Amino acid sequence: MRTITALLVLFIFAACTTPLYVPAEKNVNKVQTASLAELQQGYELYKSNCGNCHKISKPADHSADQWTKILEKMGPKAKLSTEKVDLVYKYLVNH
Repeated sequence: MRTITALLVLFIFAACTTPLYVPAEKNVNKVQTASLAELQQGYELYKSNCGNCHKISKPADHSADQWTKILEKMGPKAKLSTEKVDLVYKYLVNH
């Protein structure tokens, strides 16, 4: 019975999470100049910092201009440096 309950909880948790794209070579320089390493760093920063306080949006949920405004407001709240905010932005717009 415990196994079924644990599996059910895991299933519900997985269903409630926002699927994010994992950076790949096809995303490099797609919209914003960025290396694969930068996109991967932005991905990790986005997951670990933005997801700490609230549900995170899929990158495609907002335009580049909208992400700029969101990150201008939220970057300082997350105590991210300008460089880290830039990495997150590159990840978000190169989806």
